Amino acid sequence: MDHQLSRVMKREGQLNLLSYIVILVLIALTGVLAFSALARLDLANIWLLRNDIVRVVFPGLLLMVILYMADQHGRLRHELVAIHDDLESARTELQGAYDRLSFAHRTAEIMASLTHDNGIDRVLEESVAYFGADAAAVVGDDVRMFSPDSVPRGDAQRAIMHVALNAVRAGEPLTVSASGSGSAAIAVPLRVKGRLDRVCCLWRQTGEFTNDQLEGLQLVARILEMSLENRVLLDEVREQLQGTLMALSNLVELRQPDYVNHSNRVADLSTSVGVALGLDARDVADLKLSAILHDVGMLEVPLDILSARRPLTAEEELLVKRHPVAGSRIVRTARFNDQIQQAVLAHHERMDGSGYPNGIRGDRIPLLARIIAVCDAYNAMISNRPHRPAMTQSAAIAELRSGSGRVYDAIVVQALQTVTGHGGTKVAKADVALMLEQVS
Repeated sequence: MDHQLSRVMKREGQLNLLSYIVILVLIALTGVLAFSALARLDLANIWLLRNDIVRVVFPGLLLMVILYMADQHGRLRHELVAIHDDLESARTELQGAYDRLSFAHRTAEIMASLTHDNGIDRVLEESVAYFGADAAAVVGDDVRMFSPDSVPRGDAQRAIMHVALNAVRAGEPLTVSASGSGSAAIAVPLRVKGRLDRVCCLWRQTGEFTNDQLEGLQLVARILEMSLENRVLLDEVREQLQGTLMALSNLVELRQPDYVNHSNRVADLSTSVGVALGLDARDVADLKLSAILHDVGMLEVPLDILSARRPLTAEEELLVKRHPVAGSRIVRTARFNDQIQQAVLAHHERMDGSGYPNGIRGDRIPLLARIIAVCDAYNAMISNRPHRPAMTQSAAIAELRSGSGRVYDAIVVQALQTVTGHGGTKVAKADVALMLEQVS
């Protein structure tokens, strides 16, 4: 189009030049005639003006040139109008493409900021408004659909299922119109790892969907596909991580019976305390992993020391107190992040500096480690031990409160009281589950 416009502009310049030449010739002739009249010159003797052929041909040629220029200017005007129309059409297409990309970007933002299911629900709601539809849905093993209250849900669901089935059969984006009812629907298959997994659909009661709207839905579908693939990958990573945790926990349990149950209980308590303290979802997830792995360093403590029924020697106690260092090294080797490594390393540190392995105190102890320290001590107190029976929950809380601010973090102890119902309303497990779900 740029080449066509430059060609037209070049022709217009040439016509303008020719027009200037004709005008100059006419001005020159007019000047000659005017000068001869003023000077009283006798032009009858000039051959060109006496020659009949010249007197006939010259005006004819001049008229032809003028008509030619008028015709060319008319053609140029038509071409310029056509080019203008093309430019307007291109501008409209560009604006449409920009709008579609903007909505696709909005879809990506939604899927990145919300949990997977909540993100899909929000995308469907905004798609109804953006595409001017009456219902939007993602159909797979289940159906997630949004439609305004004013739209008959049964009609919308039947139409959505119909177009979704057709899209599955076709294996490609399509538009379906119902001539009898005047309704229309569009659908785009969603593929995860190359396999057709779901179908994204729009439906309206009256009116057709345009090709641009179908293209817009395809962009939205691509974003949803990436989100679905990311979810599958995260599930695979989570399964691998869970397998790693179970393997490590089972190895420790071979040396310390009931370790899995103990670490799981500490993890549940710790995550509830983390939620009560207002930690964000990522920190709560790290806290749970740290609590599950907090004693994994016991793998490096000799079995005869762990199973000893006698008082340990000073050297043996020193070996036991090195288990947080070993645990931190193990989780680092397993590529857990630095926050988890530090929590495992410092979970036996105490607020007054009397803990181990480094004797740090106060706020220098990572918060996740302070939480695990309180929950670990509490669960140990309410569990049976070879040298003593289990304490009651109230007695264990009283013991923690006696060391609050000196041995244990006072804020964490207060949060544990809230979590266990000894100092306020208990934290619901559903709140903890929702917090952990936000991480994924």
